[in-house]
Amino acid sequence: MSLIYYTGQDIGLTTTVVDDTGAVPGGELSVALTVTDPAGTVTQPATADAGSGRYTAVVPAAAVSGVWLYRWTATGTGTGFVDEGQFSVRPLGVEQLVDLASVKAHLNMNPTDTRQDDELQGFILAAADLARDVVGPVLPEQHTEWHNGGVVALSLDWKPVTSVQSVTEYVAASTWVLTEQPLGTSTDAYGYTVDLDRGQIVRRATGGAVCFPHGVKNVKVVYTAGRSGSVPWSVRLGTLELIRHLWQLTQQGGRTRFGGSTLDGADSGIVPIGFALPQRVIELWAPYRRGPGIA
Repeated sequence: MSLIYYTGQDIGLTTTVVDDTGAVPGGELSVALTVTDPAGTVTQPATADAGSGRYTAVVPAAAVSGVWLYRWTATGTGTGFVDEGQFSVRPLGVEQLVDLASVKAHLNMNPTDTRQDDELQGFILAAADLARDVVGPVLPEQHTEWHNGGVVALSLDWKPVTSVQSVTEYVAASTWVLTEQPLGTSTDAYGYTVDLDRGQIVRRATGGAVCFPHGVKNVKVVYTAGRSGSVPWSVRLGTLELIRHLWQLTQQGGRTRFGGSTLDGADSGIVPIGFALPQRVIELWAPYRRGPGIA
């Protein structure tokens, strides 16, 4: 079975039942499969006897992303069998900066050899998490944040910002929805301007800058961060190099060379085992590295 699935995908499960001596059972069996999704919902898909002790079942259209657990049980004369495991279901829209075909090309792998595809997909997802932490989101993603009032400008957590959907102020029992009013077009006292690249929102009142109302977490901002789905080439190459680095360390015994080249760009070819991010990757991502957060 695969290691990673997608939401909405049918998932086939199999097990081979053995009796208490380790042999294929000869008598009648009662075989059941219990599946628990990430939300805690338990189901029991129908099982089918495929012969020679092998049983199959299908989890239809897995709708919840996360880690699913399953448990096979089989009982009969001389048989008390249990087999447990898990599988992961990916949500739609997970940031994936490079595709599987590009990774296999970068690693000089045979594109028709699919034996390691599931494992490589896990490396792709892990590399995207690390890239997002360093350069910020690349593919569009929506965020909802609550900020303290009493300041003229708010700094959003994730940059660059693609668009702002809403800015809402809460003052006691009153709610005020602000509108974007670029300088020169201001119409009332309930406006804001936004600097998309810096991720800053300035409170405006008929063109002038004023403070958001004082309060703790009383300003709600809903916005989309990312680079409109465009992956810069240096970010893409850095991601491919990171995958190669991690693949080498975990799959190839930490050898210093892969396909005749060094991983860190140095003549020595030495890559410190203790570092997940080699210097070469950090340098490739440097033009898009996001600034430090403000506590």
